[in-house]
Amino acid sequence: MLSNLAVYSVRNLHQKMKELEAAWEDFIVNKRKPKKIRPTIIESWKRCQNYSLNPWQKQTPVSISNENLSEIINSSYLYHASLPVLKDLYHQIEGTGHLITLSDEQGRIIFLNGSPHTLTKAEKMNFIQGANWSEEAAGSNAIGTSIVTGKPEQIFSFEHYCEGVHPWVCSASPIKDPLTGKVIGALDLTGPSDLAQPHSLSLVQNIATMIQHQLFNSSNRTRLYLHDCYEKERIKRKSKCVIILDEMLNIANGDPECRSLLQIQNWNELFLQPELQLLKASFLTNNEQEWEWYVASLQLTIYIQSLEFESKHVGFLLQLEKRSNHQPSSLKTTEAWRHLIGQSLSLKQVIKQSQIVAPTNVPILLTGESGTGKEVFANAIHKGSKRYDSPFIAINCGAIPKELIASELFGYEPGAFTGGKREGKKGKFEEANGGTLLLDEIGEMPFDLQVHLLRVLQEKEVVRLGSSKPISIDVRIIAATNKNLNDLITKEKFRSDLYYRLNVVELSLPSLRERKEDIDHLCHYFARTCANTHGKIVPEIDRQVLTIFHDYDWPGNIRELKNIIEYAVLFSEKRITIDSLPKKFHDQTKSLSNKNPQYSPIEQEEKLTIKQLLSETGGNLSEVARRCKIARSTLYRKMQKYQLV
Repeated sequence: MLSNLAVYSVRNLHQKMKELEAAWEDFIVNKRKPKKIRPTIIESWKRCQNYSLNPWQKQTPVSISNENLSEIINSSYLYHASLPVLKDLYHQIEGTGHLITLSDEQGRIIFLNGSPHTLTKAEKMNFIQGANWSEEAAGSNAIGTSIVTGKPEQIFSFEHYCEGVHPWVCSASPIKDPLTGKVIGALDLTGPSDLAQPHSLSLVQNIATMIQHQLFNSSNRTRLYLHDCYEKERIKRKSKCVIILDEMLNIANGDPECRSLLQIQNWNELFLQPELQLLKASFLTNNEQEWEWYVASLQLTIYIQSLEFESKHVGFLLQLEKRSNHQPSSLKTTEAWRHLIGQSLSLKQVIKQSQIVAPTNVPILLTGESGTGKEVFANAIHKGSKRYDSPFIAINCGAIPKELIASELFGYEPGAFTGGKREGKKGKFEEANGGTLLLDEIGEMPFDLQVHLLRVLQEKEVVRLGSSKPISIDVRIIAATNKNLNDLITKEKFRSDLYYRLNVVELSLPSLRERKEDIDHLCHYFARTCANTHGKIVPEIDRQVLTIFHDYDWPGNIRELKNIIEYAVLFSEKRITIDSLPKKFHDQTKSLSNKNPQYSPIEQEEKLTIKQLLSETGGNLSEVARRCKIARSTLYRKMQKYQLV
């Protein structure tokens, strides 16, 4: 512990700073190893040199946007377990000029509180929520260095590698998973250098221990919950073929009979078979609550349910069933959302919001650029609702002539107008009765017709053209647009009262350029579906094609990507290469290649591999590093190089 302590006494702090300043300059400027620097600091400085970190750096990078930060905090078990302890600690240090932080295992600050004056000063070096204070990004500092060493660390003044942190002292203790011993975060106390205290390190160490006790108690509760799920499932299903996996995919409970169905001797062989390795990958990438997996070689269907406890994902329940003729189950949840392809945070957020509102009857407004999949989302919401057995009707308000749109929506009686059907016709509202009506391109609806639509929505009844008799309807309305309706309201092209009637819940769909990590998933999905449609062999996709796709801006979004893949499937044999792409797009790829020579083909391949693995593992850097067979620090450098952080 003593070697981890920077300050033993508050006497002569300024003299100590001068000595450290001389030592730091000796190391940085004169390239000499100083004699009076602790071994922990020297080792950290050497690592910083290996990271090619700039010692004159004034600010650390901010690696998390506010939107992603909120999502990370909401899903962080460490954050929620630590919060009561952190609030107590804040009351202890209030008025001392110090700041408390909690960081995740990557050194990203997810909690920050303390003296307002000190917070303002700390902002100058980006000591803020969402900032990356790993050693690779911020140099030697208590947060990042304690995560690397796995030990409590105090770093004072010029012991920090980067110049911007020299006026500060920080004391941090790593927080470890009580079951695995893995570092999952760090607790830190930071303040101006002239407020340095030797007892700060023991304080954060004691608080970190308290947090670990909280985690341990919670882990025990989770274990009991998983065991309870196991017992309840066996009783409910009267089955002896149930397996419970914890969040790390370890066997928490399992029936011995399952091993014979899986044709394994020991549980540690579970994921050794190729088909079951794919199942393991699905645990990392699937965002559904329930799904099923068929293992053809074993003629085995595995029903999977994601388990949550105390607002945290804690594992999976697997039920095994021997079945020679596999028929997919009609799980409504799976069916509703399975065509929404991707793993990006922006997509997951919209899917989560959609799943919340789907069972309700509230009107929904889908916004987003053309080609982002608004009709696919509307269909998913319908299938995820209580109306899923009733009609889903879509009408494109921008594709119907102005003089015909009223008859299309509301229908007409026999003889209502010349050219109409002799027997009259139901409108889209009647066709959708009991189900869902999608009003696509609602911004294109003629202004004088909007008042009639508003009346239908208010009264829940339609009157056919040529009739005075109202017809009651029960329809859930989803509207969609790629236009800014507020601008149209300002220009008096869209009624504000209709807007507020339609926009109870707005879901904004991300463009493809905002979710490029989903491109690979979408490409393989479209290649498979298009090949099946056209009776072709499902082709492999050249890495160079995927690299070009990632560099392209996709003005036509998912629709444009699907069209290009469909073209390539039709005109390729077994493999999609750049030559398989449409000529117009092929010409654009050449232009991109000429404009973007910064990476060699090997580097482009490496960048794409890392990007795919980050998507597959949900951003788990340790797992990505393991698969790449490189150190985590090396992985982080490569991510910085390829602008993946």
